[in-house]
Order: sequence, then C-alpha cells, then structure tokens
Amino acid sequence: MADAIILCDLGGVLIDLNWQERARSLFSCTHDSEELKLRWLQLKSARAYEAGKTDFATFYSDFVTETGSTLSVNEFKSEFAGIIGSLKADCLPILELLRKYGTLAMLSNTNAVHVGTLRNSTEIFKPFDHLFFSYEMGMVKPDREIYEAVCSSLQKEPQQIYFFDDSDANVLGAREAGLNAYVVNSPRQIQEIISMLL
Repeated sequence: MADAIILCDLGGVLIDLNWQERARSLFSCTHDSEELKLRWLQLKSARAYEAGKTDFATFYSDFVTETGSTLSVNEFKSEFAGIIGSLKADCLPILELLRKYGTLAMLSNTNAVHVGTLRNSTEIFKPFDHLFFSYEMGMVKPDREIYEAVCSSLQKEPQQIYFFDDSDANVLGAREAGLNAYVVNSPRQIQEIISMLL
C-alpha cells in the first residue's frame, strides 16, 4: 500500500536506551522502567527541553528545581547523553524491507544532544523520508497536537498512518488522534505487524 505511512519512534524501538540505569541516576530513585518513562513525560523541564523551548543549561537548572537532583551539571550531562545506546538487532536491514510497504517516517521526543550523537555515530536516519523531532516541532508526544501536525505535514488522514512506539501513553495519544498505533520494542515487531496489515 504505497500511500501508507509507517511512523516509527526512535528510542526503545529502533535503538536501545540505557534508560533504566541512567534515569534512575538522574532521578536518584529505584522506579521500574514504565514508572520512569511516565515520570519523565510529566516533567515540565524535560517537556520544555524536548519541545525545543529551553537550552541545555536551563533544562538542567529546571530539572534540579523540579526533582531535587543533586547531580552537578557535568554529571547530569554525562548521564543524559549516556541514555543513547546502540541500534537494535537488524535495525537498518529491516527498515529497508519496510520501505516496500509504505513511506518511512520517524516521530521522536528527542533533543539536539541525542540527535547529534546519533548522526555522528550511526546511519539510523538514512532510511527515512520524513523526520519529526519534538525539539524542532515545538511540541511533544503524547499531546494530540503533535500527531495532528504530522498528519498535516504529510498530507495524510490519520488512518493512513501506522505508528509504532514503546510507550503506552504515546500509543494511546496516537490512537485518540485517529492513528493506527501499536506498542513495540523492536524493528522486528514492526515488520511482523506491518506484514500482516499491509
């Protein structure tokens, strides 16, 4: 189905994240992975930074105020940058296979630090025809406006888009905006679902 859009999240879906250990260090807590993701999504400091509304120094300052973190700015930056891990198994070959089913697009809550790291160390963005980064769009998942902005930019109806994310909250937000949305944790799972649907 050539007019279908396969819209992928980045972290936790296409790349491994050193999320649990780094987030626990940032938060100085022992929550499980899903609780950490939810807490991160609710942080005003993180939302503002990933929506491109603050610089890194302000992000750090606001994060400390909001969470009571005792990390120095250098410790914070090291832990934050260290969230990015390696590409998931067979990621690039699977993305190339997916291109025969539709147009590949990416929608990620991310920031200049992480995108720069990935551009310098991987070819993860190469297979994609469209890249939607929260910090460039001025909005974040799971807010409805970001999904509507993607539909508008792609000139597609929501039901023409198949969205894959590792966050329950982001998938729910996408479904509420009318997208076909699925919780996945690997490129292989995307391939399995797409091959059944399209």
